Amino acid sequence: MLKVIRMVKRGDKLPAEFRQEWLERNRELRKTANNLVASVVAESNILPGEPLFHGVAALYYPAINEARAAHEMDIGKEALSVIAEEKVLYERTGAALKTIGQLKVILTSIRKKELPPAQYKDAALKGYAKVESKMLMDSGILKIVGSFATAGEKKQGFDSMLELYFASADELKAAFGSPLIGALRKDEETIVDLDAPEIRMVAEEFVL
Repeated sequence: MLKVIRMVKRGDKLPAEFRQEWLERNRELRKTANNLVASVVAESNILPGEPLFHGVAALYYPAINEARAAHEMDIGKEALSVIAEEKVLYERTGAALKTIGQLKVILTSIRKKELPPAQYKDAALKGYAKVESKMLMDSGILKIVGSFATAGEKKQGFDSMLELYFASADELKAAFGSPLIGALRKDEETIVDLDAPEIRMVAEEFVL
């Protein structure tokens, strides 16, 4: 299964207005995809900094031609679109994610230009696998999903995306104040373009 990840800015819309419009738009788009998950930036400043984007959607398709058609669709100025494959990197036993308003952190990375996509993906997955399971179990993370851009596509906005799911804002803050995030991303300096802009946002996820 392939997914098209879209990221948009809210422009001059108020947060509540953007949230409603973004979710409504994606409920309509749900008819064109096998599955669709929409996310909106959390209104409270759980982590410092203003996010580069305010809405994210993942549209799932069984075939590359369908994913490409969605990827090439005009979604507005300054928006990003990426065709990717996802892999669940960690899932807490017994964890039950909400379908409405599930809290998560989205992090993106851009690979070093000299590193082929397949090699980058392999190195990134090996790096994530080094994190001790005890450290993950002791954290508030419920689930980690990694998405990797498919090779050979045009206008890919980033090469990988991590989604880290949490039960509460307090557990999210605690994880980002601990060595855990550094451990997850320890090997990135050897494979990631550290000068490229990173997208980081705390979002609420809605399974539509």
